[in-house]
Amino acid sequence: MLKLTRLNHRVVAVNPDHISWVEETPDTTLSLFNGEKLLVRETLDELMEEVVRYRRKVRMVEPEGAPLGPREGDPPRVSWLPGGLRGGR
Repeated sequence: MLKLTRLNHRVVAVNPDHISWVEETPDTTLSLFNGEKLLVRETLDELMEEVVRYRRKVRMVEPEGAPLGPREGDPPRVSWLPGGLRGGR
């Protein structure tokens, strides 16, 4: 979740997967897939940085007790499956 600040200084958490598009006119307006619009104090650039940071954090979490395999691709993906499920039964 992204922690953002509404224009009235209240903090709100937004799931970045629910954001359809964002514009700065001059306030930053988020349009969510459900049709809601949200005005926030963060700039468009700050919001983009937060989304990138969130996505990196979510994708690079190491499963508990298991080492990560090699990171491949763009964005990096980890070739790891629990319990040896990768190559057969």
